[in-house]
Formats: sequence, C-alpha cells, structure tokens
Amino acid sequence: MAKNKCAVEITQKQIESDEFKSRHRHDDKAFTRERRLPFALMMVLIMRNSVKSLQNVVNEAITWLDLPPVTASAYPQVRYKLKHTAFIELNRTAVVDNLYGDGDYQRFWGFRVLAVGRWFQAAVFSTT
Repeated sequence: MAKNKCAVEITQKQIESDEFKSRHRHDDKAFTRERRLPFALMMVLIMRNSVKSLQNVVNEAITWLDLPPVTASAYPQVRYKLKHTAFIELNRTAVVDNLYGDGDYQRFWGFRVLAVGRWFQAAVFSTT
C-alpha cells in the first residue's frame, strides 16, 4: 500500500475513534451528543483549510452530506471545543511516523526532499 494512501486511512481511523475524540476536547461534555457538526466533520472542515469564508465551507459540507443547515455561530462554537493537540497527534502518527518512520526518503544536504521543481532540477543537475 502506498504511504500516502495509508496516511489517509490512519487519519480517518483516528478521527473516528472515541479515544482520540476524548483526548482532544476541551471538557468531558464536548462532543458527547450527536450534533449537526460532529467531531469528525469538524476535523475535516478545519483540515481542508479553504480560502472561502467559513460559513461557505460549512454550507457546502452540509449540502454534500445532505444534512440540515447550521447557524453562522455553529462553526466557532464547535471549534472552541476542539483542542489543537488533535492536529499535532494527527501529524505525528499519520504523516511523520508513517511517511518518515522507516527512513526510506531522499535527502539533499541532510534535509528531507519534499518536492522538486523543474527549475531546481535544471539548476542543480546541469552544473554536473
């Protein structure tokens, strides 16, 4: 299985896990009842990092999922209940441990190579 596909599956499993949800909420009452913006949907909306307004992003997601509309204040209220540590843990488990844990990645001057553009390729490799 490709590493990036595995990272998506790890993220999905973690977001849907009750243990993960209980570790990354501000208090014990948060995300206990079934709401219109549940924990998993909220995590996905935040990770999308859209350039559109928050309300447009929420409205699009609600439309795609065929859910009833939410108020303008629903997103910030639910976002407040979520700890930032959820994203730190997701990054560590789904990205760092999964993609870089085995040491099978390219390095350039001791740094991980994440992407290479044509201009870089031409500049570096044409001199040799």
